[in-house]
Amino acid sequence: MLEIILNLSSEKTTSEFGKKISKTLKVGDIIYLSGEMGAGKTTLARSIIKSLLPDKLKNIEIPSPTFTLVQTYQGKDFDIGHADLYRIENSNELEALGIEDILFNGAVIIEWADKIKNKLNYNILDIEISFSEENRIAKIKNIQGWEGRIKKFSKQVFK
Repeated sequence: MLEIILNLSSEKTTSEFGKKISKTLKVGDIIYLSGEMGAGKTTLARSIIKSLLPDKLKNIEIPSPTFTLVQTYQGKDFDIGHADLYRIENSNELEALGIEDILFNGAVIIEWADKIKNKLNYNILDIEISFSEENRIAKIKNIQGWEGRIKKFSKQVFK
């Protein structure tokens, strides 16, 4: 399984990373985001989403979907779903969220994805953000369907 490690030294670096990921995202893709509270999952998700929105919507607020559980946005080319599974207590609740419905016409970013792992069979990129002494570290792994894109992406990131 292909994995790369990226140093996220600031919120700006995290946002730039999100913009680069957004350029590779396509319909049917899922990005799993995991990490401790405050690690930067929502910052990364916001950057990806804003990069995919039409210019007239670039300045809208992208709230964390902690209470709504799923937010959907109409991107330039496809819909983008943003799910936060922190408050989900059992797997029976997952079907009601409509994540698979979004994937027919879009992509989905899922925070606290440990609650849904191994339940979806799509192109899945796993990003785990953790704290180091000075900054944050992102471990980026191909679960399914992202290997070529990760290789291409890693060449752009590490230039």
